[in-house]
Amino acid sequence: MLRKTLFLLSAVGFAVLSNAGDWTQWRGSNRDLLIEDEAVAQSWPAGGPKQLWQVDIEGDGYSEPIVVGGKIYITGCVGDKKNRKGKIYCLNAKDGSPVWDIEYGPEWGKNFERARTTPTYFKGGLFVISGVGDVICLKASDGSVVWKVDAHKKFGSRNITWGIAENPLIYDGKLICQPGGSNAVVVALDIKTGKAIWKSSSLDERSAYCSPALLTINGKKQVVTSLEHNTVGLDASTGKLIWKYSFHNKYAVHPNTPVLCGKDRVFISSGYKYGAEVIEIKGSNVKQLWKEDKASNHFQGVAFYKGRIFSASDGKGLWCFNPATGKPAYIIKEAKKSSFCILKDGMMITYDEKGGNVLLLKVDASKYEIKGEFKIGYGNNQHWSSPVVSDGVMYLRHGKGFGAFKVGK
Repeated sequence: MLRKTLFLLSAVGFAVLSNAGDWTQWRGSNRDLLIEDEAVAQSWPAGGPKQLWQVDIEGDGYSEPIVVGGKIYITGCVGDKKNRKGKIYCLNAKDGSPVWDIEYGPEWGKNFERARTTPTYFKGGLFVISGVGDVICLKASDGSVVWKVDAHKKFGSRNITWGIAENPLIYDGKLICQPGGSNAVVVALDIKTGKAIWKSSSLDERSAYCSPALLTINGKKQVVTSLEHNTVGLDASTGKLIWKYSFHNKYAVHPNTPVLCGKDRVFISSGYKYGAEVIEIKGSNVKQLWKEDKASNHFQGVAFYKGRIFSASDGKGLWCFNPATGKPAYIIKEAKKSSFCILKDGMMITYDEKGGNVLLLKVDASKYEIKGEFKIGYGNNQHWSSPVVSDGVMYLRHGKGFGAFKVGK
């Protein structure tokens, strides 16, 4: 069976090849919201950029798409609350036409019952984590399942209030995920087989909707993530706990991945009036350098760009922080509660939860300019996906609605 699994994954590697302009995982191919090899138009005409196509996907979802080798991969949920099923759809990037779709198993159905996981593409494999805690590897060529692990059952963990909402991190032949089990809060699985390589110890708390980051802190590679009660740093090779820092709001909801903003400094932020802060890490010692209570980021994401931290704040705009002081250089009030990405030459695209407003901006360390604006006119439910840009095309999801727009120069 092992030889068969290895053969399948090896065969996959020749089926779908990624290109330089691809978007291969959540937050972009570098997992940092910085897509600096994408040159886009410096302004949009009235009404926004040209729409190339729009399709309706059978399965509902909040997840963003990925784009690899001229194909789009996106997850969705079908069925009623008591029988939700997760699906991956493969579409042609050129026109949105279907290539294949496949059911990958049961999905979350208790509340906000829509797909959350964005696939991670790696060497011909697609990796997803379902809302009920299944970790799955599929072939990108046809969607067939290579291996599947019920992480909750295997690691003795339990789900959380709104279901798992996590995006897989691939590093050094390992898939990093956080099932939240006793002494297995964070685990590393072999990407070829799904077998555990390491499990975190000295921790006993649940996951908190955060997707892990791979950060180099003081020259050491660490898996950094926010859990139910703490933000932690783990040795990326062994899972051993290096440091932890108390980080908790009343709902234990911390979806924003920690972001490095200096060789030993990490920015973290959470919603529900928690705020934002920068912590300094020296070995196992952690201290808070500053905290801004007014800048609570619910789940819109954070980026470190040109010496500044960009982070949304629960309807109060997109803040541009000086990470040394915690003071805002400016606040983009027009981007009220927006997900975003930053492209070449400081061009930023934001996608607002409030009504689906999309902005094109020019940003730098001290100011911003609005260069275009339009509203999404398709789809359903909340605007909780994020903008994706690949080879000059912007892809925007709104529930079952999915559209492509020409934004390249």
